[in-house]
Amino acid sequence: MPAKTKKKETLETWATDLLVEAHAIAPCPDHGYMRLRHSQHALDYARDLAEHRKFPGKKKKERVSAVEDVLDGLGDACPDCD
Repeated sequence: MPAKTKKKETLETWATDLLVEAHAIAPCPDHGYMRLRHSQHALDYARDLAEHRKFPGKKKKERVSAVEDVLDGLGDACPDCD
């Protein structure tokens, strides 16, 4: 039986996971879409994590920018809850 290969993590999924860990975003419990939690403390913590947590081949500025890019694509409402 062939060994399972792990999919390579993208910078976007890394940033999303980091934001979830910092409690800056959370999935809709009914549909799973990520939503902003509107906690400035959590956002600051996520940015701090991005500055200090390494991602292969990316500099601090690129990691923080990836977090901002994910945040820019999110809102506070689930599109399927309307």
